[in-house]
Amino acid sequence: MTTGSSSDATPHLSPHYNRANLILQTASCYIEAGQPARAADLYGTVLEGDALSRRDQGYFLARRACSLALAGQPDDAASVGLAAVELSDATNSLRTKRELVRAMATLQPWATRPGPRELREALRA
Repeated sequence: MTTGSSSDATPHLSPHYNRANLILQTASCYIEAGQPARAADLYGTVLEGDALSRRDQGYFLARRACSLALAGQPDDAASVGLAAVELSDATNSLRTKRELVRAMATLQPWATRPGPRELREALRA
């Protein structure tokens, strides 16, 4: 269903639910379906834009870090996680910090690598 003129090809889901929300929920489903690399790609698609508040940006960066860790990409996960730490500190987001703790648990097999070690230290600060 579209609103506006018949030439308007952008579907409108609702005033508070848009394409970015749909993609983020789809990414969460891919994690649950055991396809974390696909989830990380979808999170990345939304995070490249400016559809999110700073607080949500931090949270979904942390979700992306978890996805990358689950996909066996510890260095990328740590890099994304560090960006999430910065935003969680700036916005005082406990939700983001909880998600980062989950990412660290997933990164445990790579705990001695520089990236995961730096992320762990940033979380302790």
